[in-house]
Amino acid sequence: MNEPELSVVVASVNGFPYLGACLDALTVRCPEAEIVVADATDEETRRQVRERWPDVRLVSFDAPRTIPELRAAGIGAARAPYVALIEDHCVVREGWAARILAEHRAGRSVVGGPIRNAATRRLRDWAAFLCEYSEHMEPIPEGPARALPGMNVSYDRRALEAMAELLRAGRWETWLHEHLRRSGFELWADPDLAIEHDKDFDFREFVAQRYHYARSYAGMRNAELGWKRPLYALGSPLLVPLVYSRIARNVLRRRRHRGTLLAATPLVLAYLSVWAFGEAVGYAFGGGRSLLRVR
Repeated sequence: MNEPELSVVVASVNGFPYLGACLDALTVRCPEAEIVVADATDEETRRQVRERWPDVRLVSFDAPRTIPELRAAGIGAARAPYVALIEDHCVVREGWAARILAEHRAGRSVVGGPIRNAATRRLRDWAAFLCEYSEHMEPIPEGPARALPGMNVSYDRRALEAMAELLRAGRWETWLHEHLRRSGFELWADPDLAIEHDKDFDFREFVAQRYHYARSYAGMRNAELGWKRPLYALGSPLLVPLVYSRIARNVLRRRRHRGTLLAATPLVLAYLSVWAFGEAVGYAFGGGRSLLRVR
């Protein structure tokens, strides 16, 4: 068997049916790529993966693992010179792997693309999408970028080595990509490298996710903030208008989904309020075990 040129690492925390749709798309649309699933769900999920996708490399954990830890484990198991990261609620499109390889062959060390919402039936799913991915919605300009999504990005080995310490520390892409930029790497955005986000959230589930993500994020920042932690905790309510204005700006610039944003605004504001509360708790008391509950 020839060595793969591209490995695709899937962080698996949601199980089926999401993982099944993700792997079906990968095996059909990226047949020459090595697929690595780093799973922290349960043995039944892993049994199905072994039976239905025998060529998938499976890295499994019985104890809970965070998404950054799963990404790091998958990267450690990957064999290819280029390693792309997605998550189990992502569905790749035809030509996705070819675009990644074309960019890397052209000398790009870090390349990523936009996120397309495939969960469009309910307004609350649009609200969740806008809260999480408005910065990376289509269309995006081609060229150097300040940020790339953590679940639609690919690295060459030089970039992976440059951020190895942060990977081992379980850091999110916010830290990884800023470190790469400071180290002289260019983050390259390719508008043709879109993937689909397809996950239905009910209201209570997404509220819990916003809280735990925000608390874990703030907890990671505490060592950097030092004496400023109380100020950030007290200032957390200001995040609601600040982040909403960013979301609105992202939507208005793209001239898409304006009506959807208007209709979803009450839910978006509710989710942002929970995020602000989660950050306040994280700054005041640390991240606790919230990172393990992020899906």
